[in-house]
Amino acid sequence: MRKIIITSLLAATLMAQAHGTQIDSVRQVSFDTSILHPLTPRLTKDFVQLGKFGQHWFLGVQGGASAFIGSPVGCEDLFDRITPSLNIYAGKWITPDVGLRVAFQGFKFKNADLLKTNYQLYHADLMYNVANWFRLPSERMPHWDFIPHLGLGLVHGRDIEDADGAKQRNYQFALSYGLQARYNVSQHFFLSTELGGFSTFKDFDGVGQRGKFGDNMLALTLGVGVRLGNPRWKYAIDASPYISQYDTFLSYASRLEDSNKALRNRHNIDQKTLDELKKILALEGLLDKYGYLFDDSQGSDKNNYRGLLSLRARMNRMADNRMPASLEASPNVLNIPIYFFFKLGQAQLEDESQLINLDELAKVVNQHNLNIRIVGAADSATGSDDINETLSAKRSRFIATELQKRGVSSSQISTEAIGGIDEYENPKDNRYSKISIYPELNN
Repeated sequence: MRKIIITSLLAATLMAQAHGTQIDSVRQVSFDTSILHPLTPRLTKDFVQLGKFGQHWFLGVQGGASAFIGSPVGCEDLFDRITPSLNIYAGKWITPDVGLRVAFQGFKFKNADLLKTNYQLYHADLMYNVANWFRLPSERMPHWDFIPHLGLGLVHGRDIEDADGAKQRNYQFALSYGLQARYNVSQHFFLSTELGGFSTFKDFDGVGQRGKFGDNMLALTLGVGVRLGNPRWKYAIDASPYISQYDTFLSYASRLEDSNKALRNRHNIDQKTLDELKKILALEGLLDKYGYLFDDSQGSDKNNYRGLLSLRARMNRMADNRMPASLEASPNVLNIPIYFFFKLGQAQLEDESQLINLDELAKVVNQHNLNIRIVGAADSATGSDDINETLSAKRSRFIATELQKRGVSSSQISTEAIGGIDEYENPKDNRYSKISIYPELNN
């Protein structure tokens, strides 16, 4: 009846384990495999490498028409005031958007009395290329640039007649402004057109109130220009897609860690359950029949409880007065030896779960007042003879100490160290402590 109960318990446990595996498979962590594809580098406008001093310079010349609009206006309209105009400039782009230039504008203009007078305007402008708002950094050679500018300068009027008719040279502060459009023919050559002008004080043309703004010059010009040095900019790669991908991987790794932790906990519980069931089957003499259910393929360095199985079977036969002939021929030994395997060069078990054997073995030894012989060994393939002798002694003492912790008296234990051996082909199988159980010890 007991065997039926144990077998049923084993079957129920294995079914529960399989059921748990199915549940875990349903709860797999989902992952979007599309983010595994390599990312295409993308440039960003937020970071750009400033060019060297000799890069991003430009020169230009433009010619066209200008018209002076003063205060007072005079009696003629705008078209009657048109005169030729010349515009020469040089500058440098500090960034792809922001640049500086110095410029000269001049020729003749008609004042309020429609008298032609010479003038020159020298000014420095701050430029901003608004076309970059609408283009990508990867665009090799954009065709159009639209560049508003604003600056300060000094305007010089020559042969200006004052109210008394005397000619004088007039130097006044001026505010310059305008919008330039460029068409890029190549990386180093462009065509340009510009609508601009300047404003200064009302008495610039010799007519008007001193100290107040009111005289203005408007000009429309066409021209050509050249770029000096390498006109290309070096943009940084946009890191945001990589940061997003990294965050996704990090989140997935965190979810995997949580899932693995749960699986490890489940595995530990299942392993403890299986260990207890194997122990029960071994003590009841059923492990040979049902051992295939555990698929124990851990190798020769793991104990399979056959020593305990043999011991329990022999003790049962002794209790029934059914001692076999083989045992009568060797009346001093009771069981097949039990092996405990150790790590290389250490008196530490290869698998701590082997200590479970000692729990049950100690119970049997104390129950029937038996004696134990422990033989420690090391593999001769590694270490010197002296080292192996010492190591084998430590391994036998380790098992003896563990048995004493479990209530076995030291008077029931005998230890032996045999040093380095090559009993088995695999060197790790020779790193063991072997336990044999006897009714009496012959020391």
